[in-house]
Amino acid sequence: MELECVLADVLRDQRNLGNKGDGNWKALAYIHLMADNAKNCFKLWRTWYGIVSDILSQSGFDWDNTKYMITVENEIA
Repeated sequence: MELECVLADVLRDQRNLGNKGDGNWKALAYIHLMADNAKNCFKLWRTWYGIVSDILSQSGFDWDNTKYMITVENEIA
């Protein structure tokens, strides 16, 4: 839902800047939209990376390179 709100905000701003005409969006609007989308994805990935790094720094947790997931050595961890 958050991504849809950001998308709506960016499109509204681009329309107000005049980057929509003849019923279509101008290329400048798409470039701005992609840049904002990339920034938001990067922020989300950075948050996830921090969480995963924190978990892996704890004793009993490891990374499985085959399944691309965190594994637990024992149930106590």
